[in-house]
Amino acid sequence: MSTPQYGIDAMHFALPRLTLPIGELAEARGIETDKLRFGLGLESMAICDIDEDVVTLGADAAWNLIQQTGIRPEEIGRIYLGTESSVDAAKPSATYILGLLEQRFEAKFGPRALSHCDALDITFACVGAVDALENSMDWIRASSGRKALVIASDVAKYAPGSGGEYTQGAGAVAMWLTESPRILTLDGDFSVAIESVGDFFKPRRSFPKSQLLQEAAAILGQTLSDADASTLTAQASKGFWATPEDHIEQFLEHPIFDGPYSNDCYVARLSEALDRYQKQSDHLILRDWDAMVFHLPYAFQGRRMWAEIAIHLVDEAGRLNEIEAAVGQTKDEAGGIKALSKLWSKTPHYKAYVKTYIMPGEIASQQIGNMYTASIFMSLLSTLVDSRNLDLNISGRRVGFLSYGSGSKSKVFSGIIQVDFMNGLDGVRPFNHLENRTEIDFATYEQLHQRRLISPLTEAKGARLVKIETEGNLYGYRRYAIA
Repeated sequence: MSTPQYGIDAMHFALPRLTLPIGELAEARGIETDKLRFGLGLESMAICDIDEDVVTLGADAAWNLIQQTGIRPEEIGRIYLGTESSVDAAKPSATYILGLLEQRFEAKFGPRALSHCDALDITFACVGAVDALENSMDWIRASSGRKALVIASDVAKYAPGSGGEYTQGAGAVAMWLTESPRILTLDGDFSVAIESVGDFFKPRRSFPKSQLLQEAAAILGQTLSDADASTLTAQASKGFWATPEDHIEQFLEHPIFDGPYSNDCYVARLSEALDRYQKQSDHLILRDWDAMVFHLPYAFQGRRMWAEIAIHLVDEAGRLNEIEAAVGQTKDEAGGIKALSKLWSKTPHYKAYVKTYIMPGEIASQQIGNMYTASIFMSLLSTLVDSRNLDLNISGRRVGFLSYGSGSKSKVFSGIIQVDFMNGLDGVRPFNHLENRTEIDFATYEQLHQRRLISPLTEAKGARLVKIETEGNLYGYRRYAIA
């Protein structure tokens, strides 16, 4: 009897309807456009219209997948969402997605067609969807016939003028996990490396009410004493000032981050996880991997850091002489192995390596930007679709997944592309979609970023955010519908 295989049977995606050319942002911020285009690989960024968010993107990606494959509601055992952009601190965004899918199913299958289905958000910065994938694979392996819908959906939003602003993006990827998958069978080992650090986080900040009232008075040209401010806030009986706590909490979508430190954490966690992967799986990366897909905060992140990591793998394999020959210097002449890796990264030898193993996974990211949890799976889609467009037969090849989530954790795993992978991607054309988005200018982008617009710029054709309640016990509850 053959060993059961498990993995990704089908995939689809959804992207926002708007895009901002990177040149528009670069000019407005006084940044050299070529630095962003040729240094980081950025061409444009996906921007959400005001009725789009992590829920609408995730629901549209899931529905695109369901339509493509003909999945029936009773087949879906769980809907697990990896995201760091959840719209509620308690109610999972996955439940909103489930509700939107039930609206779609209702005409054919009746109301509450997914009432049997488990739904959950998993959050660990950009690695959350990998956690959702691994968790769901374990669940499928535990009992024959189980199938799961795993969605990675995020909106990457940074403070205006920050070092992360030009990497922004948004989108969702949905995956159908089954036995005997058509696209990719997953190898059993997921290696992990983790450390609690503060390279990137989204804090809840707390402000005394009396201080906020004094600041508001100052804007109006008035002065309030500490005693008067405390008395007035204590007397408030409704609205913003009437919350029972003495402090107001502020939560911002854009993170606090240290870019260079985060990159160092990415390299460190990934190096640790790669070492554990090789020990756990008996797979040697330089020997057994035919392609790599990375979490991509920006399109060229993988290629820019891989030389520093890979050179240690090459050295361990006793092949450092190959890199020294390509560079024209020995390790000692270069000033050590890290210096040698930097020199190697500029050689035709390394560029050829990138072209073969890394570049196909970068193509979509260049036009989308950072998708947080979805970026590694869009990198997989990009690799698969690029091979289809070039009529390359990549079945049987092993793909290595190199994921990272700030905070910080890396997971490394791998899978084999199946003979039937084209059928699992029937109708999936992300590159075509990228060409059909609506371009906006920088002024419009700023209005969207600052939430100054009240009407969508484009017409929704799928899930959309209708309203956020502003009264009574449902204050803040989100209403979604199908366009």
